[in-house]
Formats: sequence, C-alpha cells, structure tokens
Amino acid sequence: MAGQAGHEEERFTGRLLGHVFGPDLIHAWQRRADILSAGVVWTHTEAQALAVLQLYRLTPRTLHPPLIIQCDWLVGRWASASPWRRLVLRALLSRADMLTFGAAEDMKYARALFPGQRMEWVGPALPRPAAPPPAPRGPDHPLHVLSLGHDPQRDWATVLDAMEFLPRDRPCHVRAATIWRMAVPPHARPVSPLSGNTPPGPFDGVDIVVISLTRKLHATDIAMIEEANRHGLPVIVTDTGGLRHYLDENCVLYVPARDPRALAQAITTLANDAGRCAAMVRQARARIRSFPAGFTHTLRHVALSRELLGREKAGQSTCAAPTPSCANKLKITVGIATSGRPAILAETIAELRRQSLAPQQIIVCAPTPADVAGLVPAPDLRIMQGPRGLAHQRNVILDHVGEADIIMFFDDDFLPDRDYLATCADTFACAPDIVGMTGYVLADGAKGPGLTVAAARRMLADPRINSTATLPALQPAWNGYGCNMAYRLATVRETGLRFDERLPLYAWYEDIDFSRQMGRSGRIVRANGARGIHLGSKLGRTPGRRLGYSQVANPLYLSRKGTFPLDHALRSIGRNIAMNALRSLWPEPYIDRRGRITGNWLALRDALRGHISPEKILTL
Repeated sequence: MAGQAGHEEERFTGRLLGHVFGPDLIHAWQRRADILSAGVVWTHTEAQALAVLQLYRLTPRTLHPPLIIQCDWLVGRWASASPWRRLVLRALLSRADMLTFGAAEDMKYARALFPGQRMEWVGPALPRPAAPPPAPRGPDHPLHVLSLGHDPQRDWATVLDAMEFLPRDRPCHVRAATIWRMAVPPHARPVSPLSGNTPPGPFDGVDIVVISLTRKLHATDIAMIEEANRHGLPVIVTDTGGLRHYLDENCVLYVPARDPRALAQAITTLANDAGRCAAMVRQARARIRSFPAGFTHTLRHVALSRELLGREKAGQSTCAAPTPSCANKLKITVGIATSGRPAILAETIAELRRQSLAPQQIIVCAPTPADVAGLVPAPDLRIMQGPRGLAHQRNVILDHVGEADIIMFFDDDFLPDRDYLATCADTFACAPDIVGMTGYVLADGAKGPGLTVAAARRMLADPRINSTATLPALQPAWNGYGCNMAYRLATVRETGLRFDERLPLYAWYEDIDFSRQMGRSGRIVRANGARGIHLGSKLGRTPGRRLGYSQVANPLYLSRKGTFPLDHALRSIGRNIAMNALRSLWPEPYIDRRGRITGNWLALRDALRGHISPEKILTL
C-alpha cells in the first residue's frame, strides 16, 4: 500500500506540474539529459518544440544541439492567436535552426511570418501496406460514416448538420471520434459508445471517412487519408487547399467548406457508387506510393539532421589548410563607408596598402567630398559618393564590387594586422560552406575614449598584444562585427542580400541583420588569426539622442523582421537603458549619455503608442 500511495502522490505531483508548466515542458525536463546530449533534436509538434526551446532557456550554460521543428498547427492557428502569444512564438521559434512543413502552401504562408527563418518542405510520410479488405455488406445494411480528429480546425458542426440532408430510406450512423465536446442538433440522436473488453478499431465497420475542416493549409491529414485507404475506405475532405498539392479529385472527393448540403450529397454519392469508391481507393494508394522517397518526412529529416551535424562539427574544428594557389586566387575587395574622418581614413588606407596579400581594390564611399579630403583615386582605390548612412553606403559598395570573390568591410577607423587579408583568404578557401567571417579585435576603442593611430600601431607591433596563438584558428560566430567583417560574394549575389536601408545613419545593428541572413546559407566564423585594432573614434558619430532612439527602435524592428531574437532584443534594450541612465549621473566626457537616455525614453514612448520605427531618428 505504501508503494501504491507513493505512485499516486507522484502522479498527482506530475499532473499538478503539468497543469502549471505544460506536460511537454515537464517531459522535456525529465528527459533533459537525453535531449542536451543529442546530436540533433527533431520535434514532431510545435508544443514539443516550445518545450525544448524553454528547456534551452533554462540551461543557458549548456551547449544546445541544433533543433528542427516540424510545424503542424502553426499557420492554421496564427490568425486566432493573441498578440502576446504571437510575441512569445516569434521569440522562441526564431531560435530554432530549421522549420519543416508537410505542405508547400503552409510554408509559403509561414515565410511571411518568419522571414529570417530557414524553412524546408519535407513532404508526406511513407505509405504503409494495405490492411485486409472490409467484409462486404448488403444494400439494407446501415451506412457508417466516420469523422475523426483532435485539432481545433475540425468542423464538427457541418458534419452534424449534414445528417439532416441525408436520405431517409437508409439508416446512417455518423461516428465522431474526437476529444472535443459538441452540441448534438435536434435532428440527430446520440448513441452510447460500444462497450466490451475489446473495442473495435476506429476504421472497423466503417463505409466512408469524412475529414471536415474549417481553415487549414497544412497537409497533416494525409496520414489519416492514407490509413483510411489502407482499410479500403473512400475519403471525403473539405477543400481548404493544403491537400490538393498531393491528392487530386480522383483520389478523394472534395466538398466546399461549411456546406452541409454538399457534404450530405457527397456521402450519398459514394454510398450509391461502390465502383467509384473502389477506384478512388486505388488512385489514392497509387498516388501515395508515388511520392518521392527523398522527400518523405523521415528520410528528409534525416538528411537535414546530417547537414546540421556536419555544420556543427565543422564549426568546432580547425580549418583544413588550403593550398596557397587556392587562397591567392581569391579576389578580395575592401569596402569602407566613411563620414567625417578624412585624416583617420587616410591612415587606414595606408595600412591596407601594406597587407601581405594586397586587395584587388579598395572602394571608399562617402556622403560628401569633404569626407575624403586628401585622398586621390588610384588603380587600387575607387572613391564614390552615396547617400549618408552606413547601410546606404555599404550597398553602394556592393553595387560596384565587380568580379571580386570576397567583400571585406572595414570601418574607416579599423587598423588591420599586416596578414589580415591573407588570413581572410585562407579562411574562405579552406571551406566552401563558410559564407561570412569576422576577425579578432585586439583592442576596441569604441568601449572607451577611443584610441589614436599611433597607439594602435604600437599595439600591432607588440607581439605580446598582437597574438592569438592560444586560440583556435576558427570559432563559430553568431554574427559579424561591423568594424571588420567579410562575406562570400557568390552567396550575396545568389540571395540578392542587401543592407537594410530602413536602418538610417549609424545603422545600429545593421551588421547583425546582414550576417544573420547570410547565416541561413552557410557558416559565420571568427578567424582569430585575422587581427586588428578598432580605434573607436568619436568623430563623425551619430548624436546621442538619435543613437539612443536607435538602441531601442532597431532591435525591436529586427526582432519583428526575424533576424534578431526577441529575448536578445530585450536584453540589449534593457542593458543600454540601464547603462545610459546610470552613467547620465556621471557622464563620460566623450559620450552624450543624457542625449542617449532621452532618445531611449522617446523610443519607449513611441513603442507603447505603436508607431515606433528606425527612420524616426531622421526627425529628432
């Protein structure tokens, strides 16, 4: 009795925790050792995925395996979800490595909801062998119709209303197999479930299967259709669009949504035409067997998992040594967007001309001629003029890179080590799946009062400072750091990627936005051998009020865009507001803290009013 009481208490505790936190999260927590030690995690439902993502949040110091989320109800329930639930879903699902879909229409709709997310169509599941054929029945045998399913998109009202329009000359029993409670209309008579020790299977004794839906784009019901066909049963299904990608009118009988008369007519048609029923079953079986094996759920997910595993292992390993000829053949163009620092820019150009691997060309884009005063165009140096703003100027550079292989973006106050570009070429030459690279910043003046050119050159000449020998050659990077980041131009051209010009002027976090989008096509890495000094000059900086507004507006905008997870955005906003508020009491002489905190509060006010946007800084 004691053992039994203990189990009862354990079950009660489990049910209580499951009610508070959700059964999937409790189950994920109980299996956390298996989940966190896996190579790849693949969830079959969004509820499981949300539980795993919450588990990841609860274990921040643990290495989390890549996560593939198979989406079932995400699109169908999005319209009815509350704004708060949508916010939570965006924040959590943006952390997944991949979303997979069984219906192409579902994935198309989801791309508009999660534009920064990698998505794959995985197709239907593998067909199963046919079940024994049903026993023949006489014409006066009652007609048995089965409608089953547990998701909220089931249209039980139409199924029950259709009974009123069925012919009276033949009894019809409609079995609704669901967990949902429903009101029985006056024209229908409820029947108690069959009793006994061995209840029949859901398809036993059934003549026709009905799948009545409201609005549902995804094709998960194809498994139910395949199971009905295994038992030799024809299927009537509501025409909501998702299933037509797989099965035409010869395989199932489509009826309009929310039309009881049409459903009753379809039931009557199949009940009186055994030949058509048999033909539909044959056509559906043949169609399901013809689905490409490479796109079945399991095989496709296995292939995607292997891809993620390979990328994960590659990111944790060192770079294979490229042949010198391979690295030297890569043509690197250096792009510099500048404003208000002509003297420092000239020193940066001088350092680039001392590189052990010379760039194919250097492109400088400035908003006015005064910003490039003293620079003279040369065969290796192009000077261009473009609209003021980091994103605009970098797009001008992308438009003029020509036949280069790599675009290397430097800030105008970044002094690279002599072998920086050679290391950059080696990095891209050693692994074709590397699409982005950022270097190792030995010292960053942006975190303090700034550094002089002379001080930066002394640090580069000091082997005690200019050394990363204890670090691995390559490390995975979440994003490129805007002062020194390089990208494979073949991928940029293939994707048509551009810097987001909705991020004006200093374009706070434009580097995160661009590199996170590039990361959907391959790896972003940090090459620790590509070293340099960021001066962090205070010349040409965005005024404090404008920058403070961007510190709030830009993360929120990128979160909605899907390139910056909401939790990252909120942490960034909170950190900057706290720092600006605290330091505004004793501000540094080189930072306009009071202007920044004013901009922070203006952005928060606009966010609460619902009309915050990055472009607002142009009017401040």
